Amino acid sequence: MTELLVEPWIPPRLPDLARHSMEVADRLEVRELRAWPEARKGGIGFGPLPPFLSWLGVRDGAFHLVLLQAREVGALVPGARTAPMPPRWLDELDLGSLARPLAHHPAFENGASVHVVHLKRDGEAQVRSYGDPAPDVIRTVLEKLSDVRVWSFTD
Repeated sequence: MTELLVEPWIPPRLPDLARHSMEVADRLEVRELRAWPEARKGGIGFGPLPPFLSWLGVRDGAFHLVLLQAREVGALVPGARTAPMPPRWLDELDLGSLARPLAHHPAFENGASVHVVHLKRDGEAQVRSYGDPAPDVIRTVLEKLSDVRVWSFTD
């Protein structure tokens, strides 16, 4: 039987995500880095988007970080955007720049997969993943945040 644990994850103060992003980019020989994640208001900020809520899932020793927009799950976060998210925000997201440093964060021995989730409507979510897919982890996080029990995912 697969053991699955999920819990909210607040990025630790150290290492600084901007500095860590640059170190990871150098180590992986990324030629250009225009954006990187940052710890912001208890979540993970990225560019002009409001901070992402982050949840950590651990399944069979593998780490999965699930990122969601607070407004889309109905959470109230101080300073969060009151306007709707930009159309196609997930499609246009620079997933590598956001996920790469998080996937290589020292909090995750052997790395982590990163999943960014856009809730389209009740029971439907669009997911972009960096690393191994984990619909069971994402579904478990969504069930903790919503009364919806049946989810379908698109990429």
